[in-house]
Amino acid sequence: MRYWLGLLGFIMLMPLGVAQPLEDYSATYQIEVNGIGAGELTQQLETLTDGLHRFRSVSKAKGIFAMFKRDTVKETSLWTLAEQHVKPHQYLYQRIGGKKDKYLRMDFDWPNAQIHIDDKVYPWELTVAQDTLEKHVYQVQLRLDLQKQPDQAVFHYAIADGGHIKHYQIEKLEQEVISTPLGKIQTVKLKRQRDRDSDKDRETTLWCAPELNYLPIKVEHIEKDGTKFIALLRKLEGMSAPALSQKDQPQP
Repeated sequence: MRYWLGLLGFIMLMPLGVAQPLEDYSATYQIEVNGIGAGELTQQLETLTDGLHRFRSVSKAKGIFAMFKRDTVKETSLWTLAEQHVKPHQYLYQRIGGKKDKYLRMDFDWPNAQIHIDDKVYPWELTVAQDTLEKHVYQVQLRLDLQKQPDQAVFHYAIADGGHIKHYQIEKLEQEVISTPLGKIQTVKLKRQRDRDSDKDRETTLWCAPELNYLPIKVEHIEKDGTKFIALLRKLEGMSAPALSQKDQPQP
């Protein structure tokens, strides 16, 4: 169950590869585990002051799953944008309400090319390259890159995750129409390729909508044991909704 709480855990096509600023929004996703409703994920993108942005995700179990998994997971990223490249400033992970709480804070010190990491047990530092992201805010960079380079087949990211650097490779696949509580939405399907043998049996697939600035509409994660987690968009505020044909409009 901890895996879906961290999902997303993972986005408008522009001419000539020019990206437009991402709109602030609030989105709610329904979570299923092996086809059973299991919880809810909310995400918010906010513009703050002095060029600072905040990307926040909150996930929690619901229904019968809440009887066994009472954790609430919160992830918050603070970042600025320079020439369409995300520059992380801080990442905060909090898991509370369950049997074991967890805390992790990452502060980016760009002049010294370091990240100060604190888990309230053993603080440490990690030396990083200037284009390094963290595993939460990279979703924002992916959306920007899909706008700028809509014809590119593969995207690469260096991700600071705990005490080391992971390399995400996102491969663009075919287009696909996804049915959601908001109606049918045209998407681009992407798959994350993993760089570690220990993770090869895990699969993460995203369906992102070009007409919503490549916002993820659906995310699917399959664990080593075959457990399938799906997050599907069910509510969207603060961003223009996609044009839906009359027959696809959700009924009142």
